[in-house]
Amino acid sequence: MANRAEATGRTRRRIEAALIRLLASRPYTGITIVEIAAEADVAVRTVQRHFGTKDDVLAACSRFPEQVVAEEWKRRPAPKSAEEDIRRLVNGIFAIYEEHSATVWAAYCRSVEVAELRDTLAAGIAARTARIDELLRRWPDAWASDADQAKRTMLSLTSYPAWRGFTDLGRFSPAEAAAEVIDILCQRLLRAS
Repeated sequence: MANRAEATGRTRRRIEAALIRLLASRPYTGITIVEIAAEADVAVRTVQRHFGTKDDVLAACSRFPEQVVAEEWKRRPAPKSAEEDIRRLVNGIFAIYEEHSATVWAAYCRSVEVAELRDTLAAGIAARTARIDELLRRWPDAWASDADQAKRTMLSLTSYPAWRGFTDLGRFSPAEAAAEVIDILCQRLLRAS
């Protein structure tokens, strides 16, 4: 039964991501369920069975980032130190960016003009912020700077534009980009042991 629920979740996320990608190039009113199904590589009936209407898909899109982040965190072991927690954060967030790059790019590129994407982008930032807040609470004595400074630095260096800056044009592979950001964050934010 768990496998069926996981498969259902994956299908729903593919459909949600398809709508987000379509919104990057067209207005919401011009997108049809048929186009969403084609973009998600599923049957129209599959979209209708999971969501019913295009508006239902749109409503689910604002939950898409939190679901993806929560799913990624379940796969990663619990950290035993602040450094390990930073590594978990960066590797997890960067894995999401790599796996969902087209979807995240669509949300970032068009969120200013497309209100539907603005909510999705805000949900993604909120999910990342929640993970950083958890990390800061878990290791209250680990930081060389105050918690607000540490939070702002982590938010900046784990943002999608930062990931793109590191990985764009083959500057760094995704793994190398994560290693660089982890190194920067650990050196800058953690107390010397």
